[in-house]
Amino acid sequence: MGSWQPLFATQAGVGAALTGLVFVALSINLKQILAVPSLVNRAGEALLLLLLPVVNGLVGVLPQASSRALGGELLAIAATLWVVVSLILVRAHKDASGRPGHEFAIRVGTAEAAEVPAIVAGSFLLAGSLDGMWWQAAATMLCIVAGVADAWILLVEILR
Repeated sequence: MGSWQPLFATQAGVGAALTGLVFVALSINLKQILAVPSLVNRAGEALLLLLLPVVNGLVGVLPQASSRALGGELLAIAATLWVVVSLILVRAHKDASGRPGHEFAIRVGTAEAAEVPAIVAGSFLLAGSLDGMWWQAAATMLCIVAGVADAWILLVEILR
């Protein structure tokens, strides 16, 4: 597990920096974001997706009793995130009426594509397979992509 420590440390740092940038985007466009309920949901989604690499990274640099212990922790974090983001998406679906259906489908697909590998990673590690670490790396990259896409909407697209 020691060889994965740099990945966990890096993902925590990158995720924290990007989360900070989302907070800046929120502060710059707060009035416009608060005026549209779907954008408030989008902000929460962006923050949660970018926080997953941070929290998982911090858990990953802790001394672990075993890969199974790490897997249980990562699975609990990812499952919790999946439930919360899914609830946000359900609420956002109600707010998306009148928008093209493909926009919402892309949003859901992007968010779920980021979260599911994190659940798979925790499951593999909990089962004792270090293949879960590769899933964790994929989840980190996908969460960053999804979070940055949401941040782009909050920072740039909102002004169009």
